[in-house]
Amino acid sequence: MFRLKWCCYCIGLRKGCIIIACLDFAINVIVTTMAAKNDYVSRIEQAVAICHCIGCVFLTGGALLKSSVLLIFFLITSLTNYVILMAYVIYILTDWVPAAAFIVPSVLGYTAIGIYFWLIVFSYYKNVTSDTVIVEV
Repeated sequence: MFRLKWCCYCIGLRKGCIIIACLDFAINVIVTTMAAKNDYVSRIEQAVAICHCIGCVFLTGGALLKSSVLLIFFLITSLTNYVILMAYVIYILTDWVPAAAFIVPSVLGYTAIGIYFWLIVFSYYKNVTSDTVIVEV
């Protein structure tokens, strides 16, 4: 798998991870409030978005501390979030509701940007895990 060297071609991966954590956290707070309906599928999406918000906090910590464990937690919650969002889009399309005209393009756009965000965090994770310490005796 290829690794990116920069976030948006001009920002370092570490700073990019912190920016991604802030943006993703804000987006997931919005998703959490929008998905606050009483049906079962909306509650699942809301729970996954809350877990991903925690993952965003871990991403900030992982970027600041260079901790691979915290970065991995974000990568896992991120993938889970995108899979559940795509399932939510399929559910909305099968049971067409008026809000689908706004939700479906928004979720598809967020998922496309989210894949790029995931690649940036994965590249930073690979940089953190490949740092080797050489001790000369």
